[in-house]
Amino acid sequence: MDSGSQALSEALRSSFVVVRFVMLVLVVVFFVSGIFTVREGERAIKLRFGKPMGQGEQALLGPGLHWSWPYPIEEFRKIPISAVQTVESTVGWYMTTREQELAGTEPPPNPSLNPVADGYLLTADGNIIHSRASVQFRISDPINYVFDFSSASNAVQNAVDNALLWAASRFTVDQAIRQDQIGFRDAVWRRLETLLREQNLGVTVEQCSVRSIPPRQLRDAFENVL
Repeated sequence: MDSGSQALSEALRSSFVVVRFVMLVLVVVFFVSGIFTVREGERAIKLRFGKPMGQGEQALLGPGLHWSWPYPIEEFRKIPISAVQTVESTVGWYMTTREQELAGTEPPPNPSLNPVADGYLLTADGNIIHSRASVQFRISDPINYVFDFSSASNAVQNAVDNALLWAASRFTVDQAIRQDQIGFRDAVWRRLETLLREQNLGVTVEQCSVRSIPPRQLRDAFENVL
């Protein structure tokens, strides 16, 4: 074998060593990329080709290190089961922003309500009030919450909107804003829990607060009556 062929052979051998090393590194990276951590207060669901592995509680992975085949074979979703989440309903509130309210720079009321922008509720005695609710909830059934709805948080939001509209239709204006504010809030809460249970959303309501006021255009009139 001449010197040129020998040099080429040595170069090929060196190249194969480098290629084998690179392949080994890629294999290690491939497997390591499937390691993930589930923290306290979380659960994870491992999916294989888009389907959960296991049924019910057996599909939930607890806190600690776990491994899955890298995507697209498998993937995982983490669910904060102990974290309290909040949704707010402004379906019955006039047009404003949180920043304006905190700064005290809300725009003055228009001569009449604008149905395109201003929300409101109709009471049992045919009056109009502004009302909004803030609901805190936690996930009690991760399987239903993740897989039965494309957006469970939006479904919770819709349920809160429905509960406000339903409760307002069963209280007079005086009861909702003055005489029975706690009863009005409790009615919203009960209606919300009924809807969540019927829709099997997999959440538990921790707190519900409701604020109701008369239309700003009629504030002086309400105060004079009181």
